[in-house]
Amino acid sequence: MHTFEVNGTTLAGLERGQGELLILVHGAVGDWRSWDGVVDAAARHYRVISYSRRWHHPNPPHANSSTYTTETHAKDLVALIAACGGGPVRLLGHSYGAGICAAVAAEHPGLVRCQVLAEPSLFGMAMTSPLGAVAMAQTAAATLHIVPLLKKGQPEKALSDFLLSIVGKEDYARLSPRALAVMADNVSTLEPMLNGMSSTLSFTGKQAARIAAPTLLIEGEHTTTLFRSTMKALANSIPNAQRAVLPGVGHGLQLEDPDGFSRIALEFLAKH
Repeated sequence: MHTFEVNGTTLAGLERGQGELLILVHGAVGDWRSWDGVVDAAARHYRVISYSRRWHHPNPPHANSSTYTTETHAKDLVALIAACGGGPVRLLGHSYGAGICAAVAAEHPGLVRCQVLAEPSLFGMAMTSPLGAVAMAQTAAATLHIVPLLKKGQPEKALSDFLLSIVGKEDYARLSPRALAVMADNVSTLEPMLNGMSSTLSFTGKQAARIAAPTLLIEGEHTTTLFRSTMKALANSIPNAQRAVLPGVGHGLQLEDPDGFSRIALEFLAKH
């Protein structure tokens, strides 16, 4: 276990391999272990850092006075890059973590050599299309009861209902006991994340157009309309973007098929 000092806090994680730096950024209710199935393959080619984002297990928990936003986590990622020797680096992010990578690449183009974004939760992009806007409204309505469940002391039901609302019944069934256990360890981040979700709506096509780094957008074959709409909008806005579909999976992607995911991601990273 490694620790990284950034912006007045300590982030836990691991560092493995040698060579150019590749940073893995996990999604909602995840931590550095969310990349267990990817790290070994990646470390054969890169110096890999997989870290737990601020407030995620086993880091200090969220404080009520703190704001959980993509901006906060993006500042931490910028500081982590600096602490590890500076850029440009390669980034690989999933869901909320992919949104953080996109924000850093847009605001600090000199820090990112190339990146792989696995279904970023940048839902403001999805809302640029009628289909995406409807999907966003439906998802928002389906998650309204999650925070009240947490306040009632029902974290297990809150987590399962959240996952069912975001990824759907079939994708939820494909998640391994290991992946679900990691998410259970991070259920305390669910309420602050949901309370700060408006930050994921502020990312616009103008920001996406500022991403200079070659970018691979990976989506699951069975992902939801919300994420598919987001990916389409990002592909139309990021100048140097490619798309790939991982067959047989949904939004879980590397949690469902780590070998297939690693193969696609590493093939792209090797080209840049």
